Formats: sequence, C-alpha cells, structure tokens
Amino acid sequence: MNKLIYMFLMCISFYTYAQNRNANIIILVDGEIIKYTYVKIGLENGEIIKGTIQPGKLQLKESDYKVLEGSQIKSFQFTYSSSCKGESESKTYEIDDFKLSWLDQPYVIIYVYNTDNNKYKKIYNPLPGKSYTYDYEIPGGTMKRVQKSFTKDQKKCQYNNK
Repeated sequence: MNKLIYMFLMCISFYTYAQNRNANIIILVDGEIIKYTYVKIGLENGEIIKGTIQPGKLQLKESDYKVLEGSQIKSFQFTYSSSCKGESESKTYEIDDFKLSWLDQPYVIIYVYNTDNNKYKKIYNPLPGKSYTYDYEIPGGTMKRVQKSFTKDQKKCQYNNK
C-alpha cells in the first residue's frame, strides 16, 4: 500500500513539473539577489502572464509560455522588498525591453540600480519617470547604461595603478 501511495505521489509531482517552463534569470537590486518574487509579463493585447522568480529560475506555466510565443511582450514587472532598521520597503520595477528570446538563453542577469540610493544616484541617471535604471547581460551581449561616473571597481580597471 505504501508503494502505491509513493508511486501516485511521484506521478503527480512529475505531472506538475512537466506543466511548468523554467528560464535561467537572475535579478539583482542594488547588488542584492532577489530570493523570491512574483512577476507579471504584460502583453501588447493587455493580457498579463504571471510567474515566480527564484535565483536562476523564472517559472511560468507551460500554457502561459505558449501564449507568450505568439505575442509581443510589452513589460516585465517584479516587486522587490527590503527591510532596514525594522522598516520594510517594497518597490515595483519594470523592464521595458524584455525579450521573449531571453527565456531560452542559458542565462540572463538583470541589474537594477535605485537612483534614490545615494550610492547609485551619483553614478546613474534614472529612466524617464522612474527612480531606477537597469542593465542586463545575456550570452553574446550586454546592455549597459551610460554612467555619470565610474564605480571604485571600474576605476581600478580604468587606470594603471603603479
């Protein structure tokens, strides 16, 4: 009887896993990796596809992925929550140029920088109407925003320190 229950549970878990589609996406907000969040992918026709993100794993339903394949992505939104000194803050971010092809890449790394944070305010200009900006890396390409100044690590690489 125990073997029958075990086999039944295994079949259900394989069925459930087969119904999801995963993509290798890592999101960092101000240098912190997002551990878990919900995402909304807005389509040109107004439809919203929902999924979840864990480090290196964007998970969508297989049926939603099929809808994405025949649609134009308008936006990719996620919320990041942080806490400092007992105060919690949540902020929603939107990646306007998210591409469907990213879901099939070996990896995608998205770096978000809050320009409300003094550390990034001196380096980056915010996107129009937003208080943040972002960069991303995919195999074979990188999109970096123009910076106001270099970070300390970038300066080390730029100058010949003798």
